[in-house]
Amino acid sequence: MPKIVSENEKQRIKELMFEKGVDLIKQKGIKKVTVEDITKAAGIGKGSFYLYYDSKEELLYDILKRCETNMFNRIEALKGENIDKREKAIKAAKEIYLAPDSIILYVSPTDFENLLHRLPSEIYEKEKEKSKDYFKRTSEIFEIDETVCDVNVLSQLMDALSFVASNSNNFYSEGRQKALDILVTAIAEYIAGEDS
Repeated sequence: MPKIVSENEKQRIKELMFEKGVDLIKQKGIKKVTVEDITKAAGIGKGSFYLYYDSKEELLYDILKRCETNMFNRIEALKGENIDKREKAIKAAKEIYLAPDSIILYVSPTDFENLLHRLPSEIYEKEKEKSKDYFKRTSEIFEIDETVCDVNVLSQLMDALSFVASNSNNFYSEGRQKALDILVTAIAEYIAGEDS
């Protein structure tokens, strides 16, 4: 007779899969995480995984979206702080790219794009729209003046920052933190219109 699992137990297992999934992404990178890795870390049978998610990609997407939501909430909290644009941009970039719990440090934009292509197409389309909304909301938080700050340039700068943040090449690891600090400061100055 199959074991009956309460709703609380289901939620606890799903939360454990989330926590272990985050740890595994940080250890192995998103491309190398397997269903077996997740179930072993969570202490559940491999077949049980599919009671919670239809695929590994669905779990990984859930992990990334939850982390993104948490991060964006922290950025929106900056809206109420009485600091200048430059300081706000530096704090936000550090929340996104330099916070110890930032998943962005372990997932490149290419990895995220590849993950989206493995999910149903409606998720990909929804993600494109949500991305536009996040960018608009972020622009409002930082009072970005598009006559001073070209959003196309800013987008490229953010991609560069994301690349450096997610590149864990140990050969250059000593310079990585310094490079991130320089990029964060330069982007903040660009947003604030101080790069003239």
